[in-house]
Amino acid sequence: MKYRTDANDSASTRPMSSALKLLRLLDVVGESEDPVRVADLARTLGATRSEVHRHLVTLVAAGWMERLPDGAYQLTVKAAHLGHAALQHAGFGDRVSAMLVDLAAETGQSVCLAVLDDDATRVVKRAEPGTAAHVTLALGRRLDLRFGATGRVLLAFADPAVVAGLRARDVDVPTDAELAEIRAQGYALIPEADPDGGLAAIAFPVSGRTGEPSVALCAVGSRTGFDPLTAREPLAAAAARLSRLTTSVDPGADAPWGS
Repeated sequence: MKYRTDANDSASTRPMSSALKLLRLLDVVGESEDPVRVADLARTLGATRSEVHRHLVTLVAAGWMERLPDGAYQLTVKAAHLGHAALQHAGFGDRVSAMLVDLAAETGQSVCLAVLDDDATRVVKRAEPGTAAHVTLALGRRLDLRFGATGRVLLAFADPAVVAGLRARDVDVPTDAELAEIRAQGYALIPEADPDGGLAAIAFPVSGRTGEPSVALCAVGSRTGFDPLTAREPLAAAAARLSRLTTSVDPGADAPWGS
């Protein structure tokens, strides 16, 4: 049987609450660096242990998770396959990895691609410059929307309803004036008011197949050793190339980066 949906169907069909709960559990598991336990998941999700256990058993049966001898659960590599497929669908395949490596070497800093992930942004691809004096951004790391360069630039170019929805949930986001300034200059920096104060970064938006920026390209380093504006021109050029790549009709075709 083939499933068919259109815009009207999507607008009128309510999501399955059980599926949303299961996917939320996967999100929480993905945030953990270690295997997880039923009691901890139940506490985090505000669910009963029996409900969490049923979800875990379902995910084990589907091949997404496995149960360890000590009773804890961990993701299988099937989740990694889905993440890779998502990047391929979005146009961020192996050719993009090669470009990020070149960009990291050119700027001498860590570079990454990040996407909006609820109340933060998440690093989905990265490259390091191969030198000791740089800041490492781990894959999967979540970055702050208010003080992170990737979150600031993605919110600046997002649908206003996205920003309004975050504010309605009391998520700390940049002010309208800050977002307007970012749109005007075309990139975002970590603000001086950053409570951490140790990092410097610059991020540009990258348009996806919908034409709307869905990914941020960022270079990040130590505030004492990296002036982010020195990376402005190479990052701007790379973001433009990425936008052309991801909005092309055939993202799998081999084409030179400069085309």
